[in-house]
Amino acid sequence: MEAPTHAQQIEQSFTRQAAAFEDASSNRPFTADASWMLDGLPVAPGAVVLDVAAGTAQVARRLAGRAGAVIALDATPAMLAAGQAAAAAEGLRNVVFMRGEATALPFLDASFDVVVSRFAAHHFADPAAVIAEKARCTRPGGAVGFVDLVADDAPAVADRQNELERLRDPSHTRMLRGTEIDGALGEAGLEVIDRTLRPLRRPLQPWLDQTHTPEDVAERIKTALCDELAGGTVTGFRPEVVEGELWFVQTFGSWITRRPR
Repeated sequence: MEAPTHAQQIEQSFTRQAAAFEDASSNRPFTADASWMLDGLPVAPGAVVLDVAAGTAQVARRLAGRAGAVIALDATPAMLAAGQAAAAAEGLRNVVFMRGEATALPFLDASFDVVVSRFAAHHFADPAAVIAEKARCTRPGGAVGFVDLVADDAPAVADRQNELERLRDPSHTRMLRGTEIDGALGEAGLEVIDRTLRPLRRPLQPWLDQTHTPEDVAERIKTALCDELAGGTVTGFRPEVVEGELWFVQTFGSWITRRPR
């Protein structure tokens, strides 16, 4: 049997996650605790917005009240269906759901006032190419928002972080270091307006449950973190034991940028 392609891994992973993706009990850092990340995004009344790799369209739905229209584009039908149901329940009429690939956005140049992506780049095979696509589709003077997990500054530690992230979710490719994100945004011709990095400490088990991580794989991740606690290899997860439970740290990064006129 052939190994699944990366696109198939993404669809399989997020189909499993779709039903509970916005469940704060297992995914609070990506839901309630992530509202700060795009608060500074300049969305004018009537703006046309694109949410790339939108998942359940949390960002698209959040921006719908400020925008004229929002397109939520994602590659996984189950995620789009969950987002569409949520938008209907919230009475939102200005969010359009589309299936599509972030690497080849099906829009003309300068089509949108604002283009965003959140917690998606670490699933892309070529994040810089997606950033360039987002910039292409943004009108001159428009805004591009980029939010993702950020890897440790030390390359060896970042490699270990990504190794454990891929164990937990095979659709993960690579978290970028902050300097790499800066470079990719600059190469796309975007000017950074605001850059915020924020570490967030979270319990390990709900993070594993979210992706339905097999028990043997979960044990490998726990062993790596316990080994670090005992003085072993640094994982970048900065583990600690809180009331008998393993906790770890992820760094969230938010970049608000502008495409020059």
